Amino acid sequence: MNSPDQRGSLVGLARAWSDAVSPATELPLPGERIEECLLEQLDRLIDALGQSQFRPEPAAEVGETLVARGFTGEQCLGRTVEILGHALLGQPELVTVDGLAGKVVSLLGALTSGYVAALGRRTRTQREAWFREVFDASPVGMVISRLDGTVTEANGALIEILHHKPADLAGRDVAELFHPDDAASLQAAYQALTDGTRGRFQNRVTALTGRGDTTGVAVTISLLRDPAGVPTHHVTIVEDVADQQLLEQRVRYQSLHDLLTGLPNRLHFAIHTEAVLERNRSAAVMLCKIDLDCFGIISDGLGIGIGDLLLRSVADRLESLVAGERAFVARFDADEFAILIEESPITPNAAALAARINAELSEPVYLAGRGLAVSACVGIARRTARETDPRELIRAAEATLHRAQRTGRGQWAVFDPVADAEQRAKYALATAMPEAWENGQVTLNYQPLVRLDPAAVDTGRIVALAALLRWEHPERGITAHEDCLSLAEQTGLVLTIGPWMLRHACEQLRGWRDQLGTAVPPIRVDLATHLTKDPDLVAIVHDALHAAQLRPEDIQLGMPVEVIVAGHGDALDNVATLADIGVRTQLTRYGQAAGNLILLESLPVHGVELAGSLVAAAAQQPGSVVRSALANLVPLIRGTGAAVAVTDLDDGEQVSWWRGAGADSARGAAFAPPVAARDIPALLC
Repeated sequence: MNSPDQRGSLVGLARAWSDAVSPATELPLPGERIEECLLEQLDRLIDALGQSQFRPEPAAEVGETLVARGFTGEQCLGRTVEILGHALLGQPELVTVDGLAGKVVSLLGALTSGYVAALGRRTRTQREAWFREVFDASPVGMVISRLDGTVTEANGALIEILHHKPADLAGRDVAELFHPDDAASLQAAYQALTDGTRGRFQNRVTALTGRGDTTGVAVTISLLRDPAGVPTHHVTIVEDVADQQLLEQRVRYQSLHDLLTGLPNRLHFAIHTEAVLERNRSAAVMLCKIDLDCFGIISDGLGIGIGDLLLRSVADRLESLVAGERAFVARFDADEFAILIEESPITPNAAALAARINAELSEPVYLAGRGLAVSACVGIARRTARETDPRELIRAAEATLHRAQRTGRGQWAVFDPVADAEQRAKYALATAMPEAWENGQVTLNYQPLVRLDPAAVDTGRIVALAALLRWEHPERGITAHEDCLSLAEQTGLVLTIGPWMLRHACEQLRGWRDQLGTAVPPIRVDLATHLTKDPDLVAIVHDALHAAQLRPEDIQLGMPVEVIVAGHGDALDNVATLADIGVRTQLTRYGQAAGNLILLESLPVHGVELAGSLVAAAAQQPGSVVRSALANLVPLIRGTGAAVAVTDLDDGEQVSWWRGAGADSARGAAFAPPVAARDIPALLC
């Protein structure tokens, strides 16, 4: 029995021990109970030290008790050994114990061993509990098998995925759960994991279900080891990916097919073309690019639904048309289709194929109670596989289609390398023009327009100054006005260069007027197609005149006749409004259609400028019917009250002929070539 003083010493030691370990762990006991617990353990330790036959085993039980009571913080064991190592040696009731220091060391060693062993058992138990919880509650299937493949356990999710009864799985070889085509690779994976040559295996395989069918699954196989690190089991995780595979297949299909017609799309067509060309380098192929004519009229007039029905009909008819060929039909964009034919002895030639396409499509088909038919333009490129690559073949067919479309509806064309090279050179020039504009290579020159009419009081005099674009390319040389305007129309530069021409020409006229007086004639500016149709044209013209302090009669505007003939509403409004404010307009490129005369009686235009192609034909073929037609056309035009201007007169003979034909004015090298602004004053003086 301990004396009161000795008991008080133990209580104090228990409190010190509690203070040392409490901050290092979260204990479920209140402070008083902690001290009581530790005091009990001190009694056991002191009792063991006081026995005549010293045995350290009770200390191991104390270590186990500490773990059981929750003293498991990272520093609990270390602080316990430190506190007890000093305190036990100084306890009054132990002063008479022989070899106390050695016994304390042995006691603390046993306590440490018991503590560590109990902590290990607790950790393993927790891990097993966690694994069991994960195993049972996991939404993915899990099956545990021995190293020889025998199934020992499967969770509920696996039963749901594969529709097997738990009793049917136990004792089976795990490889039997999967399709024979995958069994060999899976068995090799299990063995590789056992041998340690790989750490984990993942793959998509086909599983056999208890219903007798198959399903797609993703498997992950790992190795389980015992505490000594010796492999004991495999765990196979099985995830149902059947829905995911269906979704992936659907996405893959949609990425390669047109959803409206079901035909392959542009991407699929390119992949197929590449495969065909690669498969047989000596094969001859024909690629047809097809664009429906006026499809927008049907879609806009009758509705998108009718348009969709027509596109499906076209797709079906094109597939039927080449059903006897090794052909691949695709829909590219909107109303564009393509056909790749691997040629055979029965494959028709390009002309016959194009005719068959238009004959088939122009046959009326009844859709929603309406008989509809369309024509199409067709571009055809023929190559052998070794001569081209897929992208170039498709590009060649598209370029040929565009060439066919420029000649009208229902047209077809075969790839022409010379025409293609010329067109590509034009496109290259068009794409280079914006940079040339920024670098100041594109400028305005001016050419006098001279009065031809011998009855006019100002005959032979300069009646206007035509502002003409000029591009001095460092490699290609001079690009003249008409070509510059055409190139600008093909790029976004037309949005800038049209208003700039107006402003710059007006500013230049203001400069000449300030230098030479009011005798300087009006300025003439030919508008691009875009600006002619621009609803803001009148405001742009007004701003240019106002900035240069000019009057409306100081400027003449040339408008492409084809824009007016097309009946574009804004263009027609612009002609009328400009006339109302006093700006004179002329129709350029005039005379290529008899219907042009109607415009002169219905629109307030001041005059026309005959198409350069007609003027050139008259010059090159003096005895041709063209001259006779023009000689009759000029009086008809003048009879409407419109003046007639001609361009590109190169010599006196041409000037005399056009004067005799009744033309009002002309410009060309016969009078003066286009010159820079600084040279105009010399021509006017």
